[in-house]
Amino acid sequence: MAYTEAQMQVAIAEFKAGKFKSERAAAQAHRVPRSTFMTRLHSQANQRVSSHVIQQRLSLIQESFLEAWILDEDARGYPPSHARVREMAVRMLRHNSDQKPLGKRWISSFTTRHPRVASMIGRRIEAARIQHTAYAEIHAFFDRFKRTIEEHNVQLEDVWNMDEHGLALGVCTNSRVLASSNKKRAYVTAPQDREWVSIIKVVSATGKKCRPVIIFKGMSLLSSWFEEDIPDWVYTTSENGWTSNRIGCGWLEHVFLPETEHEGRARLLLLDGHGSHVSIDFMWILKQNNVWPVWLPPHSSHVLQPLDLAGFSPTKSRYRAQIAALAALDDAAPVKKQRFLNAYHMARTESLNERVIRSGWKAAGLVPWNPSKALNSSQVIRQPTTPPHQVLEPDTEAIVALQTPLSERHLYIMSQQLQKTQNLNRDTRMLLSKAGKALAQASSKQVEKEAVIKQLNAQLEVLKPQKPRKRVRVDPERRFAEVEQIRAAQVEAAHAQARKNVKQVTLVAKNMHTQATECIREDTIVVRPLGF
Repeated sequence: MAYTEAQMQVAIAEFKAGKFKSERAAAQAHRVPRSTFMTRLHSQANQRVSSHVIQQRLSLIQESFLEAWILDEDARGYPPSHARVREMAVRMLRHNSDQKPLGKRWISSFTTRHPRVASMIGRRIEAARIQHTAYAEIHAFFDRFKRTIEEHNVQLEDVWNMDEHGLALGVCTNSRVLASSNKKRAYVTAPQDREWVSIIKVVSATGKKCRPVIIFKGMSLLSSWFEEDIPDWVYTTSENGWTSNRIGCGWLEHVFLPETEHEGRARLLLLDGHGSHVSIDFMWILKQNNVWPVWLPPHSSHVLQPLDLAGFSPTKSRYRAQIAALAALDDAAPVKKQRFLNAYHMARTESLNERVIRSGWKAAGLVPWNPSKALNSSQVIRQPTTPPHQVLEPDTEAIVALQTPLSERHLYIMSQQLQKTQNLNRDTRMLLSKAGKALAQASSKQVEKEAVIKQLNAQLEVLKPQKPRKRVRVDPERRFAEVEQIRAAQVEAAHAQARKNVKQVTLVAKNMHTQATECIREDTIVVRPLGF
């Protein structure tokens, strides 16, 4: 059975941490020979690693600390870059009095020795999305979703998801083209009409969809915006092309409720916490019509929203392809509302079908029910797990003697314990003595540096300029400050600062005068008359 040393080390470490109940399970999980695994486990020795430990710049303890730090940062949503890892390693080397730079391939060697850490592309994501997609919040959402379905006996075809997304008329993305090899860049003429249009979509867990609501920017709809063949959708306008409370309530009454009615059965509506979805009017209409809302946790739509996972992206890509085709046919003519409707209608027809809708619910882990889809996502923060504390046996003197020394005295006591059980030669005793001295010197230097840092911080605090502050005198009966009172306090503070500056200048001049007088006295030659 072919295996690597890294696989063997991970298998041994995870078995000791209690992850596996048996040695056979640990060996099978990491695909290492069971006999070799048991031999290495019980011998407590790794000849291949031990023979090369002295060649490593960082000790095994330091590399284990670095590995744990990387995993902890990754669990918090801030995986360190190569530069940050190298900086941390260099700090450890400086602590070891090693001034040589790290090698260019040190990162790759480190990841080879520690297979729990790997180098990968770090994709940018909003901080709010990372901070709010905690494991506990996602788990609580799944409990709330399932409880709502069970309490109100909601059928699968009555589970719906609604959301809005926006498009700018005519904005295209970059794409690969063929051009002359004599130039470095190729610029493609494309429609660039940035007028904003919002679309409200709603889909069911069984793959059905309702008519979308198209929100144009404007005061009212104009007949010139539409051609003869108008898609069977719902259209409205707003001042900026975004949705509003009025539009949200109108969508409920004129689109969602009539098109999803099934003999008065309860319905579940999955939606985000947008302001138009939490207004009193919106929630009152839901309550009156036996529609039970389930709101997504904030900034978690990229993990839990079916429309975000499989509905919006294909439609947007198809739409951009349609807009890009206009550039070749019409010399980048502005994309007006007529062309937008034609392009978006074709994109929606091609992309938003039953298979795509179902895949979105499946990716979110909602239908079919599989919460682990979202809970095990790389975008969900898990709290870092603390490895089990390994307690040393107190009854064995040899194990006690092998504890990490904390000071020179501690090292001396451990050497005396070793001397009782083993006959240490003179060279070993001298080596332990020198190690104790080095440990004491390092501790002294550290204490000295900490004292210097503390002293410098105290001096910096004294030298920090203090901004004069004056309390604004407010009439206690009124509790509010007038502009005149604030200005009076500012003038008083300015006068105080001026008096302080005068005192400082006077003190400096006085000190200079004193020093000059002392220098004159030291340089004066006293001539005494002769005694005749």
